Amino acid sequence: MEIKLDNVSKKFGSNYVIKNFTALFKKEKYAITGNNGSGKTTLLKLIANLLIPSEGKIHYLENGLILEKESISNKIFFTAPYQELIEELTIKEFLLFHYKFRKYIDNPLNILSNFQIESFKNTIIKNLSSGTEQKLKLLISFNTKSDFILLDEPTTNLDDNGKQIYQYAYKKYTDKRGVIIATNTEDDIINKESEIINLS
Repeated sequence: MEIKLDNVSKKFGSNYVIKNFTALFKKEKYAITGNNGSGKTTLLKLIANLLIPSEGKIHYLENGLILEKESISNKIFFTAPYQELIEELTIKEFLLFHYKFRKYIDNPLNILSNFQIESFKNTIIKNLSSGTEQKLKLLISFNTKSDFILLDEPTTNLDDNGKQIYQYAYKKYTDKRGVIIATNTEDDIINKESEIINLS
């Protein structure tokens, strides 16, 4: 799959956050960088079909054919530190619920230790630390089958050990998949051959 943005703009009120942005995203590695307020998160949400452009068009292409937007939900996976999970569920319950609707690469209950959250599998999500919750989000992001993984500030709330887990997951799960990261830190850019898109 490919994602084509053609002169895409997004404004809130009269303020343009993204203006006349054109790009073609293939199954490769990208990093959207820029200062706070430069539009990184907005652009990522536009690509993920979570926001509608104010102007311009976004096409999702497969073998040269335009896909209906309703059919792309299983082809793109977006996550961000500020996204809320179902806080009343335990990690185990949440994973079993999530994978009723999405396909996984590895059985999620078998890789909890790889993300160092196995000891929390019976803990209610609202009782997790922000770092442990972010590790859970990384597990879901990388382990859910999709053509594209979209990550907004993926190392937020992670300590050095958590960042190593992120590096491990990136290297293990992104082969032959597109990865688009929105970040203002070089620590997030694991693949040094990533195409950098600077919005500043």
